[in-house]
Amino acid sequence: MNEGNTKLKLSQQDRFNFLCHIGLPCFNDCCSDTNIFLTPYDLFRMRRDSGLSSGEFLKRYTISLLGDEGLPLVVLKMSEDEDKSCPFVAPSGCMIYHGRPWACRMYPLFPVFPGEEDFLIEEEFSIAEKPSCLGFREEKQWIIKEWKTDQGIDIYDKMNESYKEITLHNYFRKGNKLDLERAKMLYMACYDMDEFRRFLFETHFFDSIDIKKMEIEKIQEDEEELLSFGYRWVRFSLFREDTLKPKGKAVDKLLQARREEYLASK
Repeated sequence: MNEGNTKLKLSQQDRFNFLCHIGLPCFNDCCSDTNIFLTPYDLFRMRRDSGLSSGEFLKRYTISLLGDEGLPLVVLKMSEDEDKSCPFVAPSGCMIYHGRPWACRMYPLFPVFPGEEDFLIEEEFSIAEKPSCLGFREEKQWIIKEWKTDQGIDIYDKMNESYKEITLHNYFRKGNKLDLERAKMLYMACYDMDEFRRFLFETHFFDSIDIKKMEIEKIQEDEEELLSFGYRWVRFSLFREDTLKPKGKAVDKLLQARREEYLASK
């Protein structure tokens, strides 16, 4: 374990003590006054557990921003109480625990850099005489792999990796930026899934794409398939990758017509 200025770096085999439970005096303290950036899969799981439509969830519980590259950034909106607490936290704990986002699942670990396997732990939390988080005083020990398995991280990593392929694309590394219309379309395809479903199935979108009927049915019925298709569509539409197979030679005109048809209906 290597010591930094304010953080401790953990390799894959380093062990750390941690266990959070309702018996700790600090239970729920970490769920207030914090910035949690939500990935599309985070929002999908949270929205599903809340029972709300994607549009209603986004409106009620998130703040939407634009990054330097024109990429949409979605942040969980804290409550307007004195503690700025998470809107999904009750005295007994998280009300959407099975759908909680990646950042909450990984706590108390923080990624070093995208793509790296090592993680960091806040030093002031874990080794101070009076740590802010008393979970570090518990006897339960973990290595990173064990913690990720216990917290159900694998599916999050898989779905988030697909989104990283968009946000870290060479298109942006070359200095390109999304205009507002393209940013809105990416936001719809990756975050507002109910709206994206309407875009696909109420504008005859699939008339211009070579895709099997069985796959279309999966996209219509399975929201994870819908999200995965959204990633494919974004890469095809924004970066001209061959993630989708268009019908005929006039695909640009067809897809533009579908976009204009959708935007005109809003």
